[in-house]
Amino acid sequence: MSLVPSSLLTLAAAAMAGLALACTPLVAAAGQTPDLDWMSGHWTSTGGDPVIEEIWTNGDGGLLLGVNRTQVEGRAVGFEFLRIEIGEEQTRYCAQPGGRSAACFTLTEHGDSHARFENAEHDFPQVIEYSRDGDRLSALISDLSGEQAMQFDWQRAPE
Repeated sequence: MSLVPSSLLTLAAAAMAGLALACTPLVAAAGQTPDLDWMSGHWTSTGGDPVIEEIWTNGDGGLLLGVNRTQVEGRAVGFEFLRIEIGEEQTRYCAQPGGRSAACFTLTEHGDSHARFENAEHDFPQVIEYSRDGDRLSALISDLSGEQAMQFDWQRAPE
């Protein structure tokens, strides 16, 4: 005979399942509109040259706009126009390094402070992942296997 009523065991099992789900990244699904506003802000690298900045708007209207600038010894040496198009059926991250034609990546998973975009047809990168921890934003670009990877770390720029 159980000392705990079965309804309480069912409730505890449901709570544990909910906790496990809350700790698992959400997979982007059709009809699910992600909230990526956690990326918004002015972010800058630390540690000297090169200085890499990213600035992101919020996602009002279903569109986050971003710009990336790289400086070496105080001189701009590279830039990139960025956008995240949030749609009901699909969310895409599009990058235009140096203002060239856009390469777009589809959102494959996201959570409260994490987003992963993929494009298996692109040479490099094939994966772009962003994550945020407090006043720190990170981006990891890689091939699908993760063998070739580069990480970028920023902190919120002072206002």
